[in-house]
Amino acid sequence: MSKYLKFSLIVLLGLLIAFRLALPYALIQYAEHRINKIPEYRVKIRDLDVHLYRGSYTIKDIALYKVNKNIPVPFFSAKAIDLSLQWKALLHGMFVGKIKAYQPRINFVMDPNEKNEQLSIDNEWQKAVKALFPLNFNHVDVQDGTLALRSFTGNPPFNLYLKNINFDIENMQNALRSKQTLASKFSGTGKTIDGARVMIKGRFDPFSSQPTFLLNGSIEAMQINKANAFLKHFSAIDVKDGNFSLFVEAAATKGLVKGYAKPIVKNLQIIDPEKDMGPVETLYKGALELVAKIVTNPKKQTIATKIMIEGQIDDPDTSVLSIIGYTLRHAFIQALLPQIDHTIAMRDIRIGKSST
Repeated sequence: MSKYLKFSLIVLLGLLIAFRLALPYALIQYAEHRINKIPEYRVKIRDLDVHLYRGSYTIKDIALYKVNKNIPVPFFSAKAIDLSLQWKALLHGMFVGKIKAYQPRINFVMDPNEKNEQLSIDNEWQKAVKALFPLNFNHVDVQDGTLALRSFTGNPPFNLYLKNINFDIENMQNALRSKQTLASKFSGTGKTIDGARVMIKGRFDPFSSQPTFLLNGSIEAMQINKANAFLKHFSAIDVKDGNFSLFVEAAATKGLVKGYAKPIVKNLQIIDPEKDMGPVETLYKGALELVAKIVTNPKKQTIATKIMIEGQIDDPDTSVLSIIGYTLRHAFIQALLPQIDHTIAMRDIRIGKSST
């Protein structure tokens, strides 16, 4: 081997090493630049690791903040996010990606001043993620996540959250060539602020022109007084004891959503109104106690009811996950027995005039 060839190889090797060392820093700058295009938000990334051998890279300690606002917590943060090629799908001839988030946290913040609220994010975030990883994601995996609803200026302030969330969405692009209509599936578990178990699972059609899904979920025996700060913020109600459970089933197809929710409250005890409670707050508490007496089973000290969920999806472009979130959010006003009926199916949805 000539000296010139040896020198050329050494220079080439040096350039490759330099490129490899500089790549993470270049990608951090690129990632921050792209994500910072989301209106009103700025991102901070501590580190980034590249794994060329498996076609992936890992973003470490990422935090997304709302700018020029008096909000002390980020909208989104995560210990690490791994974006990679899904090799399992490649065996089926599909070139798709996988995203895995470690200890992600989303903080929704309520405030009397709308400018200081943090309840949503611009759809530009989807374009930002696409720029960071051009493949469509077929698998989403969340490990040990947290979802919080907070108020820092309320009277009193509150922090209501779900913790230890493990959530998995599989086959989002039907890369596994499933012949089922509801080819994609999701499942998740978590715990409420007091450690009560939360569960959700279901399936959906990733290619339907309108949201099409089947789901069921539950919250089991949450101690209501752990959410006292949240309750006082809106109603001045102070709960001494009692637990809350919720059981939900829902399905959607051809623009219609149908299902039920069964909240059940056991052994509810409300502390007497404070002396400085206003007349409206006192009336609210009295009404709550009256409703409790009407629907309480005296033998079991159980407040129970059941209300059906039925309505029309007005916007056909609404995503499946958005509709699922909307359905679950509004399910907290329903009730009855502490079990899932397994009575909701696609055949139950009849096309025609719907009621809400």
